[in-house]
Amino acid sequence: MNFKIKYLPILLLAFTFTSCNDDDDNSKEIKEESAFDGCCSPDPAFGANINNLNGLQGEIVVENLFTPNGDGIIDLLGIDNIEFYENHTVTIYNNDDEVVFESTSYGENNDESFPVGFQGEGGVVGILDGTYKYKIVVVNEQTFLKSGFFCLFTNNPGIEQNFSECDPLANGFDPIISGQ
Repeated sequence: MNFKIKYLPILLLAFTFTSCNDDDDNSKEIKEESAFDGCCSPDPAFGANINNLNGLQGEIVVENLFTPNGDGIIDLLGIDNIEFYENHTVTIYNNDDEVVFESTSYGENNDESFPVGFQGEGGVVGILDGTYKYKIVVVNEQTFLKSGFFCLFTNNPGIEQNFSECDPLANGFDPIISGQ
């Protein structure tokens, strides 16, 4: 009986170290696999969307996939018709709900479009591939509030992804999406 009690702490310690290493490896795999989870979801990201605009200036539409890799093909997040609504704010959040971009004159020049920074084959410094959230407010949240998700994809680092639920052909086709 003393033999079992004497070696029990050693066995527990060995089990603890073994299981911790396994958990660390699995969490890394899960993070890579889930980088694009929900990126083309039609669901709002921050509560119900509200649209009390008259609509005469066109519907505000956010593209759900873009590829900021410096090739000139869908390198910036497209927001159709936002320029017609002067009193707007566009805010972009990462998966931790941290603000990574905000503009009150979206799309007027490259400094007012997401992402801001040098684009190359490796993407944009400080902006990782994955799912992001957006929130657009025109006038105030009772007049117009639209939120949702989009994919940012440069294939750096290479993570296998199937964008079949996205609509990458809406504003052109970037060969990086198909691996060409």
